[in-house]
Amino acid sequence: MYRDVIATRALNIALKEWSVTIDALAAGDQIMLLRKGGIRETNRHFEVADRRFLLYPTHFHEAHRMLKPQFRHDSEVSETVTDDSVKITAWAEVHDVLEVGDAERLGKLADAHIWTDEFVAKRIDWKPRHPASLILLKTYALPKPAQVPIEAHHKGCKSWVDIEPTIEISGSTPALTDDDWAIRARDITRTLAETPEKVMAGL
Repeated sequence: MYRDVIATRALNIALKEWSVTIDALAAGDQIMLLRKGGIRETNRHFEVADRRFLLYPTHFHEAHRMLKPQFRHDSEVSETVTDDSVKITAWAEVHDVLEVGDAERLGKLADAHIWTDEFVAKRIDWKPRHPASLILLKTYALPKPAQVPIEAHHKGCKSWVDIEPTIEISGSTPALTDDDWAIRARDITRTLAETPEKVMAGL
């Protein structure tokens, strides 16, 4: 289970994610992430260690065809990532982590995110013995964007990176009101509960 740092007013742990996905979270277009472990993760499994973390934009592995057409332009015009720095504009707070191992089940949530069915299928099919983590987040815009130099330890196929110095989050603005967020979270959890998980033969 993640460490509860709810009282912290500054953060120095960041989750690397596609810049266009971070934009969608910050705009309130979606409230979830879908993750599995990367090659350089501990035990090659994705784990959520902290309840609150910065969102570190990246174009690493980003592919236009994995986004719904209406969001592909956003990935082309992003200015948050340069050769030597990234602009961190948002942070997130974890409210639930659900395990899902069936792409068809996740297909019922197609209206709740910006990704294509191909993206969901590829994420589920990679290391099929292990379920994906569907993370429900509340996202907040920082009061002032932070330009962060790209350090050597930030690079590569990893999810979590340390940021120095810490970034102040006091005065941040939520992407959605509490009521709007609660409605979306309820719809997602109800949809998953109403759609049985398939058992993959031979596993």
